[in-house]
Amino acid sequence: MVSGAKRIAAPLLVVPLLLTAPAGAQEHVIDLKFEKPPATDSDETRSLQSLKKIQGTGQFCQDGLYLMTHYGDREALFEAENQKVIDEPLLKQTWRHCSLFSAAGNDSVIMGRNWDNQTVGSIIVNLYYPPNGYASISITRSIDVGFMQKDLQDHVSMPWGRQLLLSPFWAFDGINEHGLAAGVAGVKEVVVKPMPGKELVVVPFLVRKILDQAKTVDEATKLAEKFVPFDVDKRYLNCHLFVVDASGKSAILEYLDDHWKVIRSDKAWQVLANKPIYKVPEATLRGQCWRYRSMSEALERSPGSVDWKTALGILRGVEQKGTTWSAVYSLPTRELHLSVYQDRSRVYHLEGF
Repeated sequence: MVSGAKRIAAPLLVVPLLLTAPAGAQEHVIDLKFEKPPATDSDETRSLQSLKKIQGTGQFCQDGLYLMTHYGDREALFEAENQKVIDEPLLKQTWRHCSLFSAAGNDSVIMGRNWDNQTVGSIIVNLYYPPNGYASISITRSIDVGFMQKDLQDHVSMPWGRQLLLSPFWAFDGINEHGLAAGVAGVKEVVVKPMPGKELVVVPFLVRKILDQAKTVDEATKLAEKFVPFDVDKRYLNCHLFVVDASGKSAILEYLDDHWKVIRSDKAWQVLANKPIYKVPEATLRGQCWRYRSMSEALERSPGSVDWKTALGILRGVEQKGTTWSAVYSLPTRELHLSVYQDRSRVYHLEGF
């Protein structure tokens, strides 16, 4: 427990959204648990029954937070969703301005990320147990599974409620049971094209595959080479990828010239925002992005370990108007501390494994 943080039990009922706490207000840490219904029904039914509302939902669903536990083999469903995105480009999706960093020292390894796009619908935190892969926690926007202005619990029993089974597919950041974390950030688009022997996958599906199949940064980078990534439509990519493992290794992956460029750090930390990193001098990176500079300078001033509370402070220092979640993944202990909708009065804590 970090000094100054008060831990309280998770509420059983809906938690009303609080306004941002004034500076200096005490921060409550709220332990959450994923629901794990008994294995008496089908994997699909069991998964849908696990949906748990933590807070929200307001008129425009910009304060909703849900937990969901997923069971069963989703590979065919995910492949079908990937093909759907290939056939129906996401040209109307909005740009993602995000901030990510890693920090390693002593017994602590952290990946922190801000998701800086306010168009999320609600936030769904998924615990996924793939039958042939590693368990993981990941974060999804409900808009990506078709829900924008709806209380998700009202639709679980409806036919369209099955869309919630796609939540682990739309993984924009997460951590698996081996302490490997991954996340994406927007960047200037590049052209991609089909490559012999490589599957075309939308970026969150690639994050899902990494969480399911990789234990380390080296395994993640080798796995990424098997795929051609896309985002806006099947011809373009406007993301770069960050991976960190429990040993403290990290890497940024940028797709150029038909393959991934892997950028590693010679420091105990690494930073990613929305500018290309590959072969760009550090001074240039700091000069062209205030968030990159702010995170880098904060990490330089933090000797030794960076705990989750320090990491959350760094993320809050680079919040933007549209920041909807700030996630701090503690890799050796496989924990998540989550702040949503810039509410500084409380932090949610999850241990999923």
